[in-house]
Amino acid sequence: MYLKGDNFMSYIIGIDHGNGNMKTENSIYPCGYKMQETAPDKLFARDIIEYDGKYYTLSTTRFSYQTDKTADEKAFIFTLFSMAKELIARAAAGKADYDVQKDFDGFVGKEVILAVGLPPAHFEKQAKPFKEYFLNRNKHGINFKYNGKSFSFYLKDVLVYPQDYAAAVVFKGDLLSQYSTCYCIDIGDGTIDMVGLTNGMPDKDTMLSREYGMSKLRSTIIDSIINDYGVTLNHNTVEDFLSGKKIALAPDIEEQISSRIKKTADDFARDIVNQLHSKVSDFRVFPVIFCGGGAIALKQYLEKTKAFSITHYITEINANAVGYQQIAKMSLGIE
Repeated sequence: MYLKGDNFMSYIIGIDHGNGNMKTENSIYPCGYKMQETAPDKLFARDIIEYDGKYYTLSTTRFSYQTDKTADEKAFIFTLFSMAKELIARAAAGKADYDVQKDFDGFVGKEVILAVGLPPAHFEKQAKPFKEYFLNRNKHGINFKYNGKSFSFYLKDVLVYPQDYAAAVVFKGDLLSQYSTCYCIDIGDGTIDMVGLTNGMPDKDTMLSREYGMSKLRSTIIDSIINDYGVTLNHNTVEDFLSGKKIALAPDIEEQISSRIKKTADDFARDIVNQLHSKVSDFRVFPVIFCGGGAIALKQYLEKTKAFSITHYITEINANAVGYQQIAKMSLGIE
């Protein structure tokens, strides 16, 4: 995905800077890393970024929720990982629009356009600082190594779009053309976000962002079960249960634990609806588009609330990243 010019070619990469997971079109990984000043042994790390004299390795231990992603270097370091993973994935799939050897050996001397996003409720305030956050690190180009392979390029531009809107336009564009009003609700790891779409355009009066995402539900479940049953679950186990995966529980506690998780998820889904009702009093006469990993995990609990009539679920976890990338292509006139 590139933009041709007289003497250059720019590559468009869509990245969704989530609170729980980073996403591109071809990669998803947890938002956690460790930094050290000595090179890590490959025996202990498979993803290694070397940047500005420091080494970063991905971790499954996620960072805590952060409203302002420009406050420190985390979003930038995750962007380096995401770009490297995406470019390598395109090459491996034979979809690279840049010259590669039989074995991918780096990405040097190119121009890149980033397509990124922010929650609709924060978009107007944070879009310009978020763009500058990346461009300010680009004065001499961006240079790093990923697993020993060199990446050296110039960041030509950063295009910022409202999340959820991007996913809805690309994945549910036909629905937006059928109804004058739709609501897009994104249940992520750190927040729930909502935007109303009127004739396909975001409506400022119905934008909402609350720190009430899946990390809060997992913590509530873990605390409840250890307090009442003396059983310690971890976040991955809870996530697996909510996603319908089989988890190992001793027979004598299986029914109690399962019932408690389901009851807590039921309550959480109703709480989400109550939060959303602060902006929209009744969803039963409008189509609702759910996206985000949390919405998929909570689908059965959301439907049980009977608060919604016409519901559509975008099941692609990376829908926003793909949306940013596709809208950037359209805005730049690329087919």
